[in-house]
Amino acid sequence: MHKMIMPRTPRREWLLRCEGPEDEVFTLTVARGAVEVHPPEDYDCVHLELSQIAEFRAALDEAVAQAESDLRARAGLPPALTPPPDTTIPTPD
Repeated sequence: MHKMIMPRTPRREWLLRCEGPEDEVFTLTVARGAVEVHPPEDYDCVHLELSQIAEFRAALDEAVAQAESDLRARAGLPPALTPPPDTTIPTPD
């Protein structure tokens, strides 16, 4: 199966919904091999409900894989044997 749509660069930012008076959004980022969680402005914590927990877990797994890739590249090591999750959209041949 040939993949037509592929990301140009690795994903480094995820916007995720959390509970709040206005259905707030927080950011998960990867920078220089570190994973960062940025809560909404004026919030000390992020409250996640059932579906939001699943989305956070998936995004965190992707972010950790990208941070590991960054650190391996910085150390001059080959890429990990397990590739990060496939985010491309397959097309029929």
